[in-house]
Amino acid sequence: MSIDCTREEKGFTLTEVMVSLVIFLVASMGLLPLLHTNLQANRANRLHTQARRLAGEVMSELQVVDYARLAGVSGEPLLAGEIEIRQRVESNLPLPGQSRITVTARWQLRGRAHSYQLQSIRSGP
Repeated sequence: MSIDCTREEKGFTLTEVMVSLVIFLVASMGLLPLLHTNLQANRANRLHTQARRLAGEVMSELQVVDYARLAGVSGEPLLAGEIEIRQRVESNLPLPGQSRITVTARWQLRGRAHSYQLQSIRSGP
C-alpha cells in the first residue's frame, strides 16, 4: 500500500471558517443599534396611526348621534390597547345652538406622553 501525497485538497480549513465567522459577527454587531432604532420608530408610527384611526372612528360616531343625545356623551374614557380615547361635548359653544365635540387619543411611549386630537362643531336642528 502506498500513500498518495500529491492529490489536491479542496475546501476550507477550520481556521478559515472560524475567522470568517468572527468577521461576520463583528459586522453584524455594528448593525444592531440600527435595527433597534428601526423597531422603535415602527412601534411609534404604529401607535400614532392606530390613535388617528380610533379618534376618527369615535368622531364619526359622534357626528351621526342624535343632537339631543349629544350632550350626554361625555364620560368615561375608552381604552383600546395602549391608547386612551376621551370624548368631550361642550354645549352652546362657540355659539348658542352649537356644540363643540373634542376627541383626544392619548398614549405613553418610552416614558413620554403623546396625544392626537380632533375637534368638530355641530349645530342643532
